[in-house]
Amino acid sequence: MNSPFRFVLAVALLFTVPVTSQAQSIGPDPVKVFLAIGGVAAGIAVIAYLVLNKPVILGCVQSIDGSPTLIDEKDKHAYALAGDHLNLKTGERFKLKGKKIKEKDGKFTFRVKNVDHDYGACKLENDLHQLRRRVDKTKT
Repeated sequence: MNSPFRFVLAVALLFTVPVTSQAQSIGPDPVKVFLAIGGVAAGIAVIAYLVLNKPVILGCVQSIDGSPTLIDEKDKHAYALAGDHLNLKTGERFKLKGKKIKEKDGKFTFRVKNVDHDYGACKLENDLHQLRRRVDKTKT
């Protein structure tokens, strides 16, 4: 009698369990995990770019009208150098980090944050000639 009772009970339990049950997954959805990781990585990349990417100019420092000036070797603009503790030797080639500023009158200023590298003496005659040509162009 024990055996038919178990059979009836098993059949009754089969009818009480929903036929359209869904399998449950444990943990978060993998797509959401990948999207979250991608969002965090993109945020870190943007922050690193904004913090680490400062404008850099490279060239020889010359004194024009008593103020230090540098012609950037990359964009060929003459920059008047400004900064709180600006101890740059005239006739030396420097790599400087800071902020490029274009004045209303068309002149360029570079606010020096720090000296990235001092390359030593530069070719004074060629660079001085280029600098004077750039300054003469901005005056006209």
